[in-house]
Amino acid sequence: MQKIILFPLLFIMTILYSCNGEISSDPESLILDQNWYLQSSEMIEASGEDISSTNFSPGEWYQVDLPSTVLAALVENGVYKDPYYGDNLKSIPGYREGRWLAMKEDSPFYPSWWYRKEFTIPLNYKGKNMVLHLDGINYKANVWLNGQQIADSVQVKGMFRRFEFDINQFTNPGGRNVLAVEIISPGHIPDIPYHTKQMEATTGWDDHNPQPPDLNMGIWRSVYITTTGAVDLKHPYVSTDLDLPSLAKAHLTISTELTNKTEQKVNGELKCIIENLTFSKKVNLNPFETKVIKLTPVEFSQLNIVNPRIWWPHPHGKQELYTLNLVFNVNGQVSDKQDVKFGIREVSTYINDEGWRGYKVNGKNILIRGGAWMTSDMLLRFSKRRYEALVRYAREANLNMLRSEGFSIRETDEFYDICDKYGIMVTQQIFGRNLPDEKLSVENIKDMLFRIRNHPSLVHFLGHDETFPTVTLDSAYRKLIALHTPERTYQPHSGAFDINNRFKTGGTRTGTLELWTYAPAAHYYTHKDDGAWGFAQSGGIGGVVAPYESVKKIMPEKYLWPVYNETFSFHTVLQGIRYFNVLIDAMNTRYGKINGIEDFCLTGQVSNYESARGMYEAYGRNKYDALGITTWKYDAAWPAALTWQYVDWYLNVGGAYYGAKKACEPIHVQYAYDDKSVYIINNYFRDFQSLKVRAKVLDLNMVEVFNEEKVINIKENGKVKAFAITLPESISKTYFLSLKLEDQLGKIISDNFYWLSTVPDRDGEKGEEAINNQGQTWHIFTAKQKSYADFTALRDLPKVHVQTDYKIRDNKDEGIATVNVSNPSKIIAFSIHLSLRNKTTNEEVMPVYWDDNYFSLLPGESKEIIARFNPEELNGSQAIVKADGWNIK
Repeated sequence: MQKIILFPLLFIMTILYSCNGEISSDPESLILDQNWYLQSSEMIEASGEDISSTNFSPGEWYQVDLPSTVLAALVENGVYKDPYYGDNLKSIPGYREGRWLAMKEDSPFYPSWWYRKEFTIPLNYKGKNMVLHLDGINYKANVWLNGQQIADSVQVKGMFRRFEFDINQFTNPGGRNVLAVEIISPGHIPDIPYHTKQMEATTGWDDHNPQPPDLNMGIWRSVYITTTGAVDLKHPYVSTDLDLPSLAKAHLTISTELTNKTEQKVNGELKCIIENLTFSKKVNLNPFETKVIKLTPVEFSQLNIVNPRIWWPHPHGKQELYTLNLVFNVNGQVSDKQDVKFGIREVSTYINDEGWRGYKVNGKNILIRGGAWMTSDMLLRFSKRRYEALVRYAREANLNMLRSEGFSIRETDEFYDICDKYGIMVTQQIFGRNLPDEKLSVENIKDMLFRIRNHPSLVHFLGHDETFPTVTLDSAYRKLIALHTPERTYQPHSGAFDINNRFKTGGTRTGTLELWTYAPAAHYYTHKDDGAWGFAQSGGIGGVVAPYESVKKIMPEKYLWPVYNETFSFHTVLQGIRYFNVLIDAMNTRYGKINGIEDFCLTGQVSNYESARGMYEAYGRNKYDALGITTWKYDAAWPAALTWQYVDWYLNVGGAYYGAKKACEPIHVQYAYDDKSVYIINNYFRDFQSLKVRAKVLDLNMVEVFNEEKVINIKENGKVKAFAITLPESISKTYFLSLKLEDQLGKIISDNFYWLSTVPDRDGEKGEEAINNQGQTWHIFTAKQKSYADFTALRDLPKVHVQTDYKIRDNKDEGIATVNVSNPSKIIAFSIHLSLRNKTTNEEVMPVYWDDNYFSLLPGESKEIIARFNPEELNGSQAIVKADGWNIK
């Protein structure tokens, strides 16, 4: 066999990724994602040489389009029922309960699986340098082309690396070609107990959801062929240095790697174009030489950009992007070219006097309020629709950061492109745990850096999840970042359990069993060590209940109620539903006994709204003693009825999401649970003058017992205490607080509504309990509170009919519903939920971006709410709006 040249770390920027995994590109790129065939090696007697020949007939193989894992392809071909419904996943051979790393040898996914593709290479590719790209395989692969092995599983290993192969000598331009890829799954390790959650450079799911039986084996990114001339161009990078605080000038440095693919010396020209700026540099390359070429602002004055357009995180400004066109010419002909999108911004982190990490963007302090991001689909079936909805939901809620979690995939270009577009910053975690193969770990991360470093949304790196990297890995990570993207900061550990260790972890803390289970609204005000103080990479409000419209799709009706059954529990977390006992007990105690699944889901929305709003508002009130939180966690990879999620798998959002959205308004009026006062929080980088804040308190019978207003001024990025709330001694146990903030013209720019209790939530005895679920022992949080807030009287609220008038119109590629909701009754309309529905099926449309939801109206009040949606979600039908809620007819 002739020598194989393997370049595992190529960054192809001529290829422009779209969010369905397809690649669109210039005519010199051949996409190979369609019409593959798949079969288990157990069903094949032929060799790789035979399978990759034109004489081989696939027979009864499964048709598959890439990207696709093996299990996703088998589900698509009807071999297995929908694994996301009910207990279907358990019936798939190879399924194992709990958290596991080793695949059993009797699993149908333990043997290798073959992917086979026949295709034609254009005749005009002859004489050019052809390169085959495998952008994502899991976990190892043997690669064959036209009867010859071009790479083996020693070379092609690791889920988060891209591989490329010079294939000139193996191809048949103008004729038939066959590519065969033999995939070997993760999990080929001893089946023994491991005291770790990660052993291989592959994705995992921790305790968030079950492991797919194939461990996501397959080809999970695109396959394609590119061509170049004598010199290829890769790893282009634009680093930016912005003058602070003026923002008047940016200094750019461009770097790229050039490789002479020939036996002759090459003299060429690297041409750079940034909008109306054009400049070039002469480059000489010896035979087979590789050089990293840098173009600096000292050498090229054009790289000193005056009055640059700045990329800001939302909502602080526009998300401005530039495009760099790089072309390498040899003898006046294009040898290779690539386009790079980049943003000009300056992001830094710092450690404050108390040892906590804070963030600055373009010279301004910024409070981080976001969530932990998980791989968005358990079978890795990614789509533009899913990425777009998940990231846009974050923007709509004014969440400004997503922490890409270390057990997940190293996120795709599609994800980062959309974060760039919507102004969502990203902290990228490197791995979940230390891997035995440290060299492979480093190779995976090096390629990740090359791939994602041009994205302005990428701001910070975390080493490992809840653990430290080894000394050698930590050193390697630091060197890689310093070499390839020195503008970003790094910390080795996601966050300390003991906050005294924050000085070692890098200025952050993680969550606790309590915060992963249940936290009432007041917790982040009344607790310091695990409250709104410092920076929390995890923590949160505990379990989030999915809306009923989602829950009813997850399992057969007989398993919906009571919730303590095996099927419902399967769609929570690996620990099972008992993990959230404290939450469920609090819901029953604080809001009254729950009757039925619809009541359970509705009570969950109200409880989650209260908790999420309280958490994020506490961080706002306490800034900058509180520096940020990326709550556990933002999204879910499969349908879950009760888990850690602000956006569920169906792209539906409930009370937790809208509580967070309310709390994170850029200019915001809020109540503080600790000192019972009203505050104005300004997250904009501009001052506000003569704002009027109005507050009134009503008892359960709608009798007003407190009313106050005040005019205030507030500095940019500041906060102001307006006044304290005082109550008469005779007020009802449950009462209501209405807050409104008006601008100088009397327009309401923020409103907020609280249900409060004279009985406080008070901590009591706390502990841990060991339980068994899915064959494993887990520790769960237990608590006996001294007292619970008493909202049981809400059960007795009379039913109210609210009036809804709405108009629906198209605006370019988006539908807009304008809804006017009014409460003509003398009773509070509590927790009103609006839904956009398909008129034909009455099914709720998802995703939909409402201005506000789960809101309340006092007697005589009205409110205008706007919803935005994609008309294609209606499948040709009309949209209608419906209102329901706590006491809504």
